[in-house]
Amino acid sequence: MNKLIAFGDSFTWGSELADTVDADDIHSNYTWPALLAKKHGMQYMCFAKPGAGNQTIARTILSNIDKIDTSDLVVINWTWIDRWDFYNLQDRDWVTVRPSSNATTIFDRYYFKYFQSELWNKLESLKSVTLVHSLLKAHSINFIATSIDDLLFDTRFHFPSYIKFLQNSIKDDITYFNNNGFYKWSKANKFEIGENGHPLEKAHHSAFNYIEENYDFDKYTKSNP
Repeated sequence: MNKLIAFGDSFTWGSELADTVDADDIHSNYTWPALLAKKHGMQYMCFAKPGAGNQTIARTILSNIDKIDTSDLVVINWTWIDRWDFYNLQDRDWVTVRPSSNATTIFDRYYFKYFQSELWNKLESLKSVTLVHSLLKAHSINFIATSIDDLLFDTRFHFPSYIKFLQNSIKDDITYFNNNGFYKWSKANKFEIGENGHPLEKAHHSAFNYIEENYDFDKYTKSNP
């Protein structure tokens, strides 16, 4: 193994950590994936994008698949399911729509008022996760996948059978921190959270320890503690 390649949003980028406060264009080396890379003597590459949704994360992985070898380890931190991407024809670029205070444009507000639903959010995220995991497995690429929250496996929308089918197809791939997503786990353990909502250094160090304890890095298989 020679590289640890991380994908995700600001939680994986390391927003609000000490080494990114004054350097928004440089990812942190204090996140738990960066700590894993350092511990195992691997080159660390971070393709996380602050504000990214799961479609962005999936598309970024697909765009960089040629950089990943079977000796590498991919780390994916899937994000909130209520972020959605569309392609802006005028700007010829992808745009991620996010809820609440981030819904500042007319389009954002219209989307969240009339089109957004938890069922749609869940389906689109599950499709992205399933596609990426299937691709990585098909190419014999080792990966660790975690999630910010646990809404991917929420049972409120099981009435379409395909939701449960997709959930079951990826459930063994996702590592939760004591059955919680990284953010909820950080809050439950009373780790310090930055003013913009990002868990800080102690949370990342504890997450690093958790992953270390639950994975056999010699074989890249999840252990059964």
